[in-house]
Amino acid sequence: MDMSVDDLAGGITKIVLRGRFDTTSAVVVELPFNKLVTEKRKIIVDLSAVNFLASYGIRVLLVGAKIVNGKGGSLVILCPDNNVAKVLKTAGMDALIPIHQTEAAAMAALAS
Repeated sequence: MDMSVDDLAGGITKIVLRGRFDTTSAVVVELPFNKLVTEKRKIIVDLSAVNFLASYGIRVLLVGAKIVNGKGGSLVILCPDNNVAKVLKTAGMDALIPIHQTEAAAMAALAS
């Protein structure tokens, strides 16, 4: 799993995850991910390059959203792959974390 971070306009931070978000990789990205969500208030998590999402990956996303929401910020998910989107929907994540298909929609959601 590869994780990169981009600063976008409006104080938005985009975290791009690539590869398999399985138990092993979730353990690897959990600490740097949690550090970012602790420091930032507007976060887009781009899952468009994630081809597998395990329950531990879902947990990392939920904990991150809880941290950001706890300080009055927002975390949204961008453009999940079809299989990843199915996992997110089955887990009920779409009711807990907003999911957007385009970066423009995700940025608009964070701007409001």
